[in-house]
Amino acid sequence: MSTSSREVSRVLWGTLLANLLVAIGKLVYGYSSGMLSVIADGYHSLLDASSNIVGLIGFRLSIAPPDDDHHYGHHKFEIFSAMGISLLLFIAAYNILQASFQRWMSPEPLDPHPSGYLILGLTIFVTFFIHRWQKRRAEVLDSAILLADSEHTKADFLGSLGAMIALAAVRHGFPEVDFLVALLIGLVIARSGFRIALQSAGVLADRAPISAESLISIAEDFSSVKHVHSVRSRGFGSGVFVDMSIQLDPELSLDAAHDIVHLVEDQIRSKIPEVHDLVIHAEPYYKT
Repeated sequence: MSTSSREVSRVLWGTLLANLLVAIGKLVYGYSSGMLSVIADGYHSLLDASSNIVGLIGFRLSIAPPDDDHHYGHHKFEIFSAMGISLLLFIAAYNILQASFQRWMSPEPLDPHPSGYLILGLTIFVTFFIHRWQKRRAEVLDSAILLADSEHTKADFLGSLGAMIALAAVRHGFPEVDFLVALLIGLVIARSGFRIALQSAGVLADRAPISAESLISIAEDFSSVKHVHSVRSRGFGSGVFVDMSIQLDPELSLDAAHDIVHLVEDQIRSKIPEVHDLVIHAEPYYKT
């Protein structure tokens, strides 16, 4: 396992532990107080922990080296994990929205204990710290799974803020705010799930991560390159695959053409470090 892979795994394990502790605190207080918004937020945190487990399994599969059946490696298993996280988010959103409408139709008297301020305050601090940590590490490590999970944690942070507002409102005589906040939490979770699913679908559909224009511009910086065409890229993060064709003077020797191809490759890798594999096909150039 590479250093970056170990770091991604370490972040996921740390996040899993934090989410479990946060979920337990919210659920214990939520059920003891009867506050739907806190219960919904607690299950959201528990879902965060579940998504961490899904992410860890998918990540372990994604770092396996290429083999006879997977010539391009196993990177897309990380995307399947991100899709799994989005599915869990949609399930949580549905359950929370359903419970919110039930509470709206059948209101219940609430008298939450003020200790909820301390419990929710601690969870807000923890989830904010975890979100910022995950997002920074996702950017540094080019990890799709960390970026997806950071969005999940962000939704949990916003949910905790909403639960705190609901607690204050209920204690001041506005119980209807509880199910309204729970409803809002459900919508926020659904939005996060949609964003993750959309990003993951783009990778699975081989959306180009690098514009053809930028690759052509780099290749055409070399005066010996007469024309560039058939430029394609796919992948994500630090696992981008590129192939392209360049046209050279037909009078060049095979060795000279080979040297130019290597110069173009080196320049592309230097300017776009996320390129993992690069194939350049050299062709003779004839004026038409």
